[in-house]
Amino acid sequence: MAGLGSDIAEVYTELGADASIVNRVPVVTGQRVLYDINAQATKPFIREHQLDASLPYDTLITTNDVIMMTATDRYYMVMNKTPELFENEVVEWSSVLYLCNIPLTAHIVRPVEVRNAATYNMISGWHVVVDAPIYGLLSERVFGSEVKQKSKEGGQFPVWAIDFITPKYYEIKSLDRLIMSETEYYKIDVIESFNYPGMNMILLTEDTREISDVIDGEVYEDG
Repeated sequence: MAGLGSDIAEVYTELGADASIVNRVPVVTGQRVLYDINAQATKPFIREHQLDASLPYDTLITTNDVIMMTATDRYYMVMNKTPELFENEVVEWSSVLYLCNIPLTAHIVRPVEVRNAATYNMISGWHVVVDAPIYGLLSERVFGSEVKQKSKEGGQFPVWAIDFITPKYYEIKSLDRLIMSETEYYKIDVIESFNYPGMNMILLTEDTREISDVIDGEVYEDG
């Protein structure tokens, strides 16, 4: 049924939105996507951040890719890719896209210890493991309006926790820090890899660790 797939693909050429796969090197351009706004009118977050999409049979887009819509300059994660079959042949694909809503300057650092070249003392710090841009969706409001609350041990006050969805290929680990801006950062608390193919669902919590900044082995003292 390649002929039917080709016929359907012509519709994407005429009516589809132009998209590029930005997580590839080099960037893959010229991809076409048809999409509908999510119909859940009573949930503005879902309407704003999720798209029901379809792709031509010969698309290069796959699960866990990040695509940019040329017309809107918006970035989306490809959460799944389900084949639409006709007479046992793939004629197009169905997909769900999640909007990347964190700043493109966001990045991930990991706690490390390095030796100070002057004093030879070991200093705790940070090492950049995922440089900007990192793509992802902060999604505490997708399944409800209340932010999750996680209790600490030993009778301490509870801390606020939110969900972060991002591709698995970043190889993020627990205790890493997500830096959103100079004043906003979170600790990677729990990583769940079974919710979506190619994606991690990460529980973020408040990060109060006071550690000197370490970037590529160079130590920058706090203050």
